[in-house]
Amino acid sequence: MNYETADWYSDVSLVDDPHAYFDHLRQKGSVVPLPHRGAVAVVGYEETVQLLLDTEHFSEINAVTGGMVELPFIPEGDDIGPELEAHRKQIAFADQIVAEQGARHADLRSILSRLFTPSRLKQLQPQLAATAEGLIDGFHKDGRVDIVRQYGSPYGALVISDLLGLSEGTRAKFRGLLEGAIPIPMDATHEEMMKNPLVPVGKDLFGLIARRRLASHPLMRPLRRLLAQEDILNDLARATYPDGSRPSLVDVTGLAAFLFGAGQDTTNRLLANGFKVIATRRDIQETLRRDASRIPDFIEELLRYDGSVKSGGRICRKTTTLGGVEIKAGTPILMSHMAANRDPARFPEPGRFDMDRPRIKEHLAFGRGAHTCIGAPLARREVAVSIERLLARMDNIRLSEAHHGPEGAHRFEYEPTYVLRALKALHLEFDPV
Repeated sequence: MNYETADWYSDVSLVDDPHAYFDHLRQKGSVVPLPHRGAVAVVGYEETVQLLLDTEHFSEINAVTGGMVELPFIPEGDDIGPELEAHRKQIAFADQIVAEQGARHADLRSILSRLFTPSRLKQLQPQLAATAEGLIDGFHKDGRVDIVRQYGSPYGALVISDLLGLSEGTRAKFRGLLEGAIPIPMDATHEEMMKNPLVPVGKDLFGLIARRRLASHPLMRPLRRLLAQEDILNDLARATYPDGSRPSLVDVTGLAAFLFGAGQDTTNRLLANGFKVIATRRDIQETLRRDASRIPDFIEELLRYDGSVKSGGRICRKTTTLGGVEIKAGTPILMSHMAANRDPARFPEPGRFDMDRPRIKEHLAFGRGAHTCIGAPLARREVAVSIERLLARMDNIRLSEAHHGPEGAHRFEYEPTYVLRALKALHLEFDPV
């Protein structure tokens, strides 16, 4: 593999072991110009934090597409901020909350922040456990499971569907629309890559939210009990911005669609990465069985060691210097949470899984600053409950040699995307408890 000429955004040979590629870049420095797309990679921990917090010089407008961003104008001068905003509607995925910034982002985030309160998450705990048990019942007697397809994928979808208050028919339809979809697949055509699988989901959510908004109208008070439902969609329908104004139906529909898509996929991928560790590290598996209070430490180290997100994007809006490297306005940035979390200057022996690691929660798996993942508390609870219930009912968890090869020669296949660290499958065998 020639890392010198490799293209992070299209070279599928980098998918299986992105850590080795980032180690190669880090040998050159914390901020490294790349050979393609005029992009720059940021692989140092401190520099990544600076990048995340510096909204004056760096824009999130390409957070989804990263270096694949296609600007509808030619960058000129040392400040392209006004041009970026003027052309936002022409930039792919720039309407997603993760790509918004400033007051617009703060307004949208204020709505979501009311949906993931500690009290709501506490109330959700029994439901998370019940959902886990129901899925485990489906494969428990078999003594084997593909944790991606049979547990992680449906678990995330069921949890977010329950939160949104979706009917059985709607949730089945949404799962069908999103089944097998991955963000920004590297082997897709340009047209396929620019398609958003959440668009058809959003169309249905628009109608559901519109109905709930109608139910909140004063003239509909006599029929409110028939029309309204107490769920997150209802909260979104009644939401207001901090100044008291009401968001458009398009805005709240976009938030709901984003919750459904992002809320299930990243959790599924993190669970699979976690059980890859559990199945190959007998000592860790036994520690977690013996002492469930260590599960949170396991999750934090997992987020650092092999989290769900490999990379995101930024674009330089004002010429600046980062890590001693000048970055011109218009330069796309490869920002990698994964690379920062393996920076040996911050985390000694970064390739070693260590639940007793000092400052274990200082990883960047959920970002930092204004765009810190708002669903992080829910994701942590989903994964913790899943690990606890799966370990309680599955003893002697091990990899299926038929699918992944013998010890010392394990094989794993990952989805061809530069966004997520996503196992295609993780086949486990176990002794039913």
